[in-house]
Amino acid sequence: MVATSAAACGALLAGAPEWLARLFGIAELTGFRLAFGAFAACLLVTTFLFALLSPAVEAPRPVRRWSNPLRLPSRRPMFTLVGLFSVDALGGALIMQSLVAYWFNTRFGLDVGSLAVVFFVSQLLSALSLWAAARIAARIGLLNTMVFTHIPASLLLIGAAFAPTATLAVVLWQARSLFSMMAVPTRDSYTMAIVGPDERVAMASLHMVGRSVASTVGPRLSTALWEAVSAAAPFVACGVLKIGYDLALFAYFRRVRPPEEVPGAAGSVAAKRE
Repeated sequence: MVATSAAACGALLAGAPEWLARLFGIAELTGFRLAFGAFAACLLVTTFLFALLSPAVEAPRPVRRWSNPLRLPSRRPMFTLVGLFSVDALGGALIMQSLVAYWFNTRFGLDVGSLAVVFFVSQLLSALSLWAAARIAARIGLLNTMVFTHIPASLLLIGAAFAPTATLAVVLWQARSLFSMMAVPTRDSYTMAIVGPDERVAMASLHMVGRSVASTVGPRLSTALWEAVSAAAPFVACGVLKIGYDLALFAYFRRVRPPEEVPGAAGSVAAKRE
């Protein structure tokens, strides 16, 4: 929530070059250069802050030996999840925020300042959704929260692609932001809970590698769809891919419950099936 709220502030400050040009007569190109410099400075500060962390942040008795994922007891659900998460990442990469900003600009004529406000609000709603995710998951379970909030977000995204006015498109986009992030903390919790303690580093590594590789394909595919079909095509493709991912995830893992959702289960066990 803190990180997403900070990202909201960053989105709002994306309009700074335009505001500086209006208020102080600074050339817009100079304003963008200043913005890039501020971005680089933030990264350097982050690096410095990470360097201040002590080994005390590590979990007690961490497993320091390398684990071959192909030999782990939970390798089957691990690789299945990685495959499904890669599909989700591919869908998400089809509508990068920069592409959405370009779409709002070319279709409805929204300028940089207006887009900064739009994405500021959407990031704040995403932070709110992270807070709501924990409460919803406590009632209906991690997997159900992932699936049953993700599908409405995809449908709202498809609806935004065909919105006839800028106002309706922005409203649908903001509504989508309210649901889209609920799957993130629940997904991370679920993947760590259904594997053993000594498998969590391997699970997290495979997850990130799978998502990163799939995400590299998205921008290229998105622009190809935009040019060959229409500007709405990447939005529809993203929504369809994500809905397919949700349905497949639910179909395969609906009986795989984390220990805290199994009455009387031990706290640190591998995946359990009812």
